[in-house]
Amino acid sequence: MKRRESYDGLGILLSADVDTRLQHCIRDVEVNSPAYRVGLRKNDRILGVNGVDVQNVEFADVLLLIKRGLIDDHLQLTVVN
Repeated sequence: MKRRESYDGLGILLSADVDTRLQHCIRDVEVNSPAYRVGLRKNDRILGVNGVDVQNVEFADVLLLIKRGLIDDHLQLTVVN
């Protein structure tokens, strides 16, 4: 997934289990956003970011991986609905 110049951000809200800070998922997807256009949907569970398994990685570290992907202008999320 790549950002578009005409759109600020990816159009997703992320969340994790409050107690464990694991079980990362997409809480919401904005219609017509880059995330929506590649098929991401509300409640998709995030399993990986750019080839890194994030199932047992804390939420803050997952966000860092996503930000790094945005800086490099290459972000691949592995998800399951």
